[in-house]
Amino acid sequence: MAAVDSGYGGGFWPVWRATVQDYRSGAGARARARHGFLTPPEGRGRVVWIKAGGTPESLRLGVELVGAVRERRKDVRIVMTFENEDPDLLQTWMQPWRGVGVGYGPCDRPAVVRRVLRRFQPCGILLAESEPPSQLLHDVQVPVAAVGTPLPGAPVRVAWPLSAETQRAWESSGLATELMVPADPQARFTEAQADVVLRALAGGETRRLWWWHGEAQQWPAWLAAWRGAEFSGTDVLLASLESGAVLPQASLSASGWDRRKLPGGSILHLDDPRWFAAAASAAHAIHLAAPGRGALWQSLAAGAAVTLGAAGATRDPSLPVLARIPDVIEQWRGLRDDEQRRRGLGDAARRRFWEERRQVDANLTVLMDQVWTW
Repeated sequence: MAAVDSGYGGGFWPVWRATVQDYRSGAGARARARHGFLTPPEGRGRVVWIKAGGTPESLRLGVELVGAVRERRKDVRIVMTFENEDPDLLQTWMQPWRGVGVGYGPCDRPAVVRRVLRRFQPCGILLAESEPPSQLLHDVQVPVAAVGTPLPGAPVRVAWPLSAETQRAWESSGLATELMVPADPQARFTEAQADVVLRALAGGETRRLWWWHGEAQQWPAWLAAWRGAEFSGTDVLLASLESGAVLPQASLSASGWDRRKLPGGSILHLDDPRWFAAAASAAHAIHLAAPGRGALWQSLAAGAAVTLGAAGATRDPSLPVLARIPDVIEQWRGLRDDEQRRRGLGDAARRRFWEERRQVDANLTVLMDQVWTW
């Protein structure tokens, strides 16, 4: 969600509408934070401000950056702000580090920005997949590192693009003093171990599982094609939508599944991304019609036979692109009994995943080298 829509941008009315809504819902602390009434942790160390956005991916990245900064800089205080809270995520990944403050962040109104900078007096700012705060970047006099953010309206010290496409945009803009090699931090947060429980519940090796992931508007055409395949009555289709919406005509949803053995011809809706790891490990092959980041890296990490619906999702041409639905069905038909080919596709996927993860780790080291100088 863009900052201007969520009440974290610089627009007067969006900010005040969000403030009123906060107070009406009993979220007074969020409203006060939105207007910059924030206090850093106690202590005398300088402050590093990690500004996360409003998505779970942004919040997870922010937590990762908190840990990396704390490991490298014991002398600083750290503030991480976010726009949307995820208590489960914070409880799972946030450690009780000393000198770290976490909470809702401010909007980008001029008076609010001045108030926060006066209170924090940061020695540096890390933007963690947040919308570029134009007013903050205009006013701040300390180094800013933009990790996975869209192009800002003002220069930053370091930019870490997520993809080759955004890297080219940064290069053309000239807005970054230092530009890193593109890498998606989501690869670092992906489970890389297999879980065969789902495969066993679906019938083991005799009954194939196939996973399709796409957009809601792609589902009707895919469902019709799937039902026309001769193996759709015996195998099991795992299906998920990038939007997380309800999947029409699914047999059952994963969240309501009682773990009974799935009969042939079932369509299991993966209505929670936490099922993606199990699905990727169990699936005979996977087609990502809309290769969202979570589904993409989980599929590659599992070493599955992955095909993409569109090019550009990764930088590796060894991952096949099948834009036409009949081509995907034909691919799956050929893979049902061709284990050697399936393993070859899985090996290519796994190599691509580990290549990305190594680049993420390298970028994180370079970024912390920068933070060391702040």
